[in-house]
Amino acid sequence: MRLRQIEYFVAICEAGSFTGAAARLYVAQPSLSQQIRALETELGATLIERSNHGIRLTTAGQAFLVEANKILESVVQARDSVRRVVEGREGDLHVLTVRSIASGILPSTIVRWRSLYPGTVLRLHDFSHKQDLEEALRNGEGGLAIGPRPEGWSGPIQSLGYEQMMVIGQHRPEDLAWIEPSALAEADWIGFESEQGMSEVLTWLADRLSFSPKVVVRTGQVAAALLLAVEGVGIGVVPENAVPAGWSRHARRVTPGGAYRELFVYARTTPSQLAQRYWDMLTEIELPLVKKEDLPAHALTL
Repeated sequence: MRLRQIEYFVAICEAGSFTGAAARLYVAQPSLSQQIRALETELGATLIERSNHGIRLTTAGQAFLVEANKILESVVQARDSVRRVVEGREGDLHVLTVRSIASGILPSTIVRWRSLYPGTVLRLHDFSHKQDLEEALRNGEGGLAIGPRPEGWSGPIQSLGYEQMMVIGQHRPEDLAWIEPSALAEADWIGFESEQGMSEVLTWLADRLSFSPKVVVRTGQVAAALLLAVEGVGIGVVPENAVPAGWSRHARRVTPGGAYRELFVYARTTPSQLAQRYWDMLTEIELPLVKKEDLPAHALTL
């Protein structure tokens, strides 16, 4: 049974004749008759009887008309549901990211998304490590992901900019705006557990500046590392966007040029219409990130 056959049958009933239905549907009458015969053959019952006065529905035809109308109404509703999602009027959008980005970079985009598409629900899933983020996206748990560069990614991907990494600690007001590599080597460090993505940032930074961090405390939370650093336990490296505004005096750049991590938006396959809308918005809105052309000279980039 085909949807076209059901549409033809209802059209004949509404027009009261095969001739009227054929004109309304812009199809040849023989083709219309052939489709109805095929439908009757499949159902094993005569639905329409012809006479000199037009058509008459059989008992089977009357029963089928009730259900046929329901089917066509459902089709209209289904099409409208898809249209509402495509137009951004409703639907769920699952966005995967890492925790520091969820709290430090995406809030402004979510506010704008809600103003543009109030009928949708944006579901934000955050992870501690970029590897967990990538695995979740590969498993189809979200429409798109936002985070550090994924390893060996073959799907759609686009750079969003660079987030600066800052060294947090009990710095003196007269200290320079950056930390000398020698000071990084001598300091006590607040490190991260392996499941926290910032552990890779500290390892990368130590490799680039050729020092071995003396870790005295490890934590799985950026917020905890911030508190411990401010309390004087040691120094720690965190994204600039994770530092509260009132704590900026505790933050210093890594070397004069600073250290930066590039962030990307990426998807497993071609994004859905709703996901593509969010993707486009990420590239259009001003994010608290540094563009490649605006990176300082001698900046370290990950």
